[in-house]
Amino acid sequence: MLIETPRRSSPQASAYRVMENLVRSASVARWIEIRRQRAQLAELEDHQLADLGLSPAQVRKECAKWPWQA
Repeated sequence: MLIETPRRSSPQASAYRVMENLVRSASVARWIEIRRQRAQLAELEDHQLADLGLSPAQVRKECAKWPWQA
């Protein structure tokens, strides 16, 4: 029976994991912000949308998207 000793990660691998986690966190934070903005957009009245140059159909289409969709 072979017993393997646990490998230690290199400092580069650890730094890579930290950066990867930061990128994921930033992405999730951005998605939360997009979701919040779309919710606010959905609450605007027709005359407010007209001031922005948007139609209710455009807003419905935008609000139907997933947060990671641009």
